Amino acid sequence: MGVKIQRPGEPGHPGGNRRTYVRVNYCGHRKTRVFNSSKAAENYAATVEFCLKHGDPAQVFRPPAPAPQVPTFAEAAERWMLVDGSALKAGTREDYQSILNRHILATFETRPLDSITRAEVEDWWAGIRGKGLSHPRLISIRGVLSHILARAVASGGLPYNPADVIRGRLGKRDQEVRQVEWLTEFELPHLLTEAAEREPRYYPLLLTIASTGLRLGEALGLQVGDVDLDRCKLYIRRAMRKRRTGSPKSGKPRSVDVPPSTMAVLRGWIDVVRAEAAVRGAEACWLFPSATGTPVDEPRIRKALRRILPLAGIHRRITPHTLRHTYASLALQRGVPILVVSRQLGHGSIKVTVDTYGHLAPDATREAAEAWENILSMPTRNSGATPATEPA
Repeated sequence: MGVKIQRPGEPGHPGGNRRTYVRVNYCGHRKTRVFNSSKAAENYAATVEFCLKHGDPAQVFRPPAPAPQVPTFAEAAERWMLVDGSALKAGTREDYQSILNRHILATFETRPLDSITRAEVEDWWAGIRGKGLSHPRLISIRGVLSHILARAVASGGLPYNPADVIRGRLGKRDQEVRQVEWLTEFELPHLLTEAAEREPRYYPLLLTIASTGLRLGEALGLQVGDVDLDRCKLYIRRAMRKRRTGSPKSGKPRSVDVPPSTMAVLRGWIDVVRAEAAVRGAEACWLFPSATGTPVDEPRIRKALRRILPLAGIHRRITPHTLRHTYASLALQRGVPILVVSRQLGHGSIKVTVDTYGHLAPDATREAAEAWENILSMPTRNSGATPATEPA
C-alpha cells in the first residue's frame, strides 16, 4: 500500500513503451498515472506521498475537473453580436445577421469552435464564391466569419483563427465591368415632369434627390426644420432606414446646397405639409411625411418611380439611387469640381467619388497630351546654329 514507480524494464512495467508509470494504492483506492519522463513521474509520486502522509487522500483521488465546454459557433456568433455589434448601426447589425442566417450558420451553427478546421473554411469559402455574389458582398460575408472567430481567439476559446486561411482570397472576376446608371440631360426633365403631373405627392422628394444627390434614406430623414429657405440649404442630420432613424451613412452631419428652383418647390411643399399637420392637430415634423404624418416608406417611393418611368419613355431599371448617380454624373460632365461633388454626396473620401464617377470628369488627359505635343513640336536648337551634321 502506497506509491510505486515503475520505469521501463522494471518488474510490473507493462512493456511496449518507454513511459514511466506511477501506481497509487491507498485503503482500497487505486490510481495510475503515466508520464513521458521519469522526472515528472518522480515529482508526482513525491506530491502524492506528501498528501497521503498528511491525511489528505481526497486530493489524490478526487475525480478530475470536467474540461470546460467548448462553445458552438452559434454561441460565439451571439457573443460577437453582443460585444462588437453594440457599436454598429442598427441597419449594419441587421445586414450582418442576414449574412449569418443565409451564408454561414447553415454550415457552422452547431459545430464546436475547436472542431472547425482551416480546410473546412476553405471548402465553405469555395462554395460561397461559386454563388456569383458581388465582391462587396463576398467581403462582408468573409468579414463576418473572420470577426466572429477573432472574437473567440481574443476570449481564449480558440488558439488561432481558422478564417485567416481565406484572407485576401477574392481574386478578379472575369466579367463585364459595369458602370453606374444615370439619366441623361434629356431624360431627367421628362421624368420630373411626369412625376409632377402623375405623382405630385412624391414629386418634391424625387426632385430633391435629383438636384442635391442625397441618398433616399437621408431625404426621408429630413425634417421641416432642416430646410434653410433663405440660404437654399438642406442640413443632413439623420437618415431613415427600414423605418428606423439613425445617423447619416458617413456618421457626420453635413449641409448641401439646393438649386433655387428646387427650393421654390420645397417652399410650397412645406406649406402643404404644415396644413396637413394642422388638420391632424399636430405640428409639422417630417419634410416628406405619409398621410399619417410619419416618414413615408421606401417601397412607396420605389413603386411611384416605377409607375412614372414608362410614361417618361424610359424603359430600363431606374431606382431612387439612380437619381443620386444622375446628380453626380451630370454635375461632373458640366465641369463641377469632383471635390465639390464628393462633399455634396457626403462621401467619406474623395477616392470613393473618383472610383465611382471619375470616368465622367472632363478629360484632362487629352489636354495634357496636347500640351506635350506643343512642347515636343517646339524647335530644340537656335535656328541660326550650325547643323549637327554637315550635308554630304
